[in-house]
Amino acid sequence: MNVSERQKMETINTPYDDTFRTLLQDCPELVVPLINELFGTNYTGREVVVSNENEIFLRNPEGKKEKRVTDSNLTLISLKGISKRYHLECQSTADGTMEIRMWEYDAQIALMEKEYRNGVLHVKFPDSAVIYLRSSKTTSDELKICIHVRQKQLQYGIPILKVKDYTLEELFEKQLWMLIPFYIFRYEKEFRKIDGNQKQLSGLRLEYEKIAEMLDQECQSGHMKPITCGALCELSNNVVEKLASKYSNVEKEVTEVMGGKVLNYRSKEIYLEGCAFGREEGREEGRKEGRKEGQKESIVQLVTRKYQLGDSPEKIAKDLLMSEEEVEEILGKVVSEKVE
Repeated sequence: MNVSERQKMETINTPYDDTFRTLLQDCPELVVPLINELFGTNYTGREVVVSNENEIFLRNPEGKKEKRVTDSNLTLISLKGISKRYHLECQSTADGTMEIRMWEYDAQIALMEKEYRNGVLHVKFPDSAVIYLRSSKTTSDELKICIHVRQKQLQYGIPILKVKDYTLEELFEKQLWMLIPFYIFRYEKEFRKIDGNQKQLSGLRLEYEKIAEMLDQECQSGHMKPITCGALCELSNNVVEKLASKYSNVEKEVTEVMGGKVLNYRSKEIYLEGCAFGREEGREEGRKEGRKEGQKESIVQLVTRKYQLGDSPEKIAKDLLMSEEEVEEILGKVVSEKVE
């Protein structure tokens, strides 16, 4: 591998990788339909999703140790206790190093569960796939790797899912909700034209109003948790803010629609769930005072968590329907407790 290729591999993280990882961490149930689509499996959604260690250390040809972070290294455990390991990478643009990275990652993941049986080392590679946010007519449907050992060859393919191949209806029909934050990529090449055309801007807004309506329907039917919906809306905003940062009108139309949903789900619903958690804690304690303390504790956790994620006290107050004074009081107590 030449120097330029290795430099690419050392600087591959993007805000879109972060979005993908955040969804896996906060809404792990979303990955199950995605795995079904990629590998033709028929998981029901009742499986347990376990996130495994995603930091991998490799030595380059110069002997220097390098850290790589996979987008996902996870295990699905069925109701019968059968486990299967998967490795998914979210890639915004093909850079010519994907096959190398997948081979390195998969080999290291396989070694994590190595076994010696009768003096033979056994390693089992995970089922791997790549999600491409950008693609063209010439983009392949799989990555191909061929291993040569003496006179033998083993060739296998790693499936590629191209987000732009799916219509909005297909994303919802197949419950590929994890791809919704990346839906805006299908319009990327038209941003300049859309940004200066009111008719096209209105069309884009209508498209996202449709997305918001369909998310509402999934919540009302009980197929999706309100918090999951809020995460999808919030991360959709994050992606469009990065991708369309030079096109203020495009960014405005999308974030106004999805931002409204963020306020609805990520504030009211999370706040109410926090209160419900507090009430449940109180019932378990069997005392009225316990209910109050449980409520307070859950809200403190929410405030602290959002602050750690980079939200300002003003934004936290707005999201959780609190006053800024209440938020600052909570954060002040948390800081003072840590100091003590």
